[in-house]
Amino acid sequence: MQIADPLGVPGAPLETLNAVMTRFEGSELSGGRLILVTDRQGDRARASYAALVVTGKQANAAAVVTAAAFGPRFGRVGAQALADLVVWATGQALPVCETVLNSSDFSRVLAEPDAREVAQLVASSNPSDPAIYTRLPELQPDEQE
Repeated sequence: MQIADPLGVPGAPLETLNAVMTRFEGSELSGGRLILVTDRQGDRARASYAALVVTGKQANAAAVVTAAAFGPRFGRVGAQALADLVVWATGQALPVCETVLNSSDFSRVLAEPDAREVAQLVASSNPSDPAIYTRLPELQPDEQE
């Protein structure tokens, strides 16, 4: 599997989302999938996510990892960027999966992914319902629009 350099900026949801959209604009994604990588299990309201986009199959497979920049941990903008990423993936007919990476490895693996670690992320991912990522959290009193 070919592993591209990580996309995006840690903690910068819009920049990272734009980097993903630009990278895959016009690309053939059939047979691929979007894997959301998080370091929290059972705590979606405070979770951060990185994305792993896998394209192709077997020997032709390639993977692109993003920085951890999506999800409610990065505020309303992070939650919206996660929702937009998932909507984009479903529009590309990419199945959405999720995997949990222990917090001690989370930053290291995302910053410098190697083929073995990416293969482990792919193997440990499970299908997920896209709707759980597109529902935005309720605004907190200090976030009122």
